[in-house]
Amino acid sequence: MQRRDFLSRAAALGAAAVPSLVSAQAPAPAAGAPPRPAPRPEPNPSPAGLPLTVRVGMTDWNLGKRGDITKIALARELGLDGIQVSLTFPTDGSPHLRQPETQLAFRRAALQHGVQICSLAIGNPGKSRLPFHTNPASAVLLVEAVEVARNIGTTNILLPILGDSHIDMTSQAQVDTFIAMMREVARYAEKAGVVIALEDWISAEDNLRLLDGIGSDFVGVYHDTRNLKRRGHNPYGEPAKLGKRIDQVHVKNGDRLMHEPEEIDWPRLAQEYVDIGYRGWYVLETGSPTGDFVADTKANIAYVRKTFRMPA
Repeated sequence: MQRRDFLSRAAALGAAAVPSLVSAQAPAPAAGAPPRPAPRPEPNPSPAGLPLTVRVGMTDWNLGKRGDITKIALARELGLDGIQVSLTFPTDGSPHLRQPETQLAFRRAALQHGVQICSLAIGNPGKSRLPFHTNPASAVLLVEAVEVARNIGTTNILLPILGDSHIDMTSQAQVDTFIAMMREVARYAEKAGVVIALEDWISAEDNLRLLDGIGSDFVGVYHDTRNLKRRGHNPYGEPAKLGKRIDQVHVKNGDRLMHEPEEIDWPRLAQEYVDIGYRGWYVLETGSPTGDFVADTKANIAYVRKTFRMPA
C-alpha cells in the first residue's frame, strides 16, 4: 500500500479507531451462536486492480532504541513503510507497551506519521522469565503480547526462540513443553487474528516439526536467513519447504550494506520468496557500516525495493 493510500484510509478510520483501545477478545457472538475465530490476516492486501508493492520496515533497535516512540517519526523521515516495535520490560519506570496509555500513543504516532507498525517484537523479558520455551511465565506474557499487538494495530508478533531460549530439538521434553504452551497461546492468537512468528536458528524441518505439533495457522515462522547461515544451515530451498508458514522476513547483511557481497545471495532468496507467493514485509535489521546512518539506511531500503518484488 502506498503511503498516500495509507494516510487517506487512516484519516477515515482514525477517529473511530484511536480514541478507545479494544481488548484482545473477539467480538461477542450473537446469542446462541458459536464463537467465530478471526480469519488469518492477509499479509499484503491491495485494492482490486492495483499492483502489490514491496513493503520495507525496520526494527526499532536498529533505529536506535527498543520501545522508543520517537523512532516512528524517524522511520518516516528515512522513507520506511513500517517499523517493528519492541515489547520491553523496563525496571526504571520508563514507558512501555504493556501500558494502555503507551499503546494508544504508539497507535496515534503511527497514524500521524503514516508509518505502519508491521510487527511487535518480544524484547529481553529478563532472566526470571527465561528460558522462554520452558518458563510458565512466558505463556502469560505471550497472551498479554497478543492483546498489545491488537491494540497497537499489528497482526504479527516476533517471538525469539534463540540465544538463551534456543530449543534443543534433540530434547523431546523441551519440544513437548514448547508445543503444549503454544497450543494454548494459539487459541488466544486466533481469537485476536494475530500471528505469532517464531524467530530461531533451527532448520525448516525442525520448524515444521514444531508447527505441526502446535497445529495452528496462527503460529508461523519469522524467517531470518542470516541467522540460519551463521548456524551452519543452508538457507536456500527453505522458503519452498516452509511455504505459507513464513509470516515475516528479516533482511540483514552483517557489517556491510545490503548491496555488498557477504554471506547471503539475496537475489536468489528474493526469487524463492516470490516462488512461494510471499507477500509480507521485508524488515531491515541493519546497522551503519560507514557511520552515516541515514545514508546507509536509505541505501539499504533502495536495495530491498530493487531486489525484492511481490508475486503476480
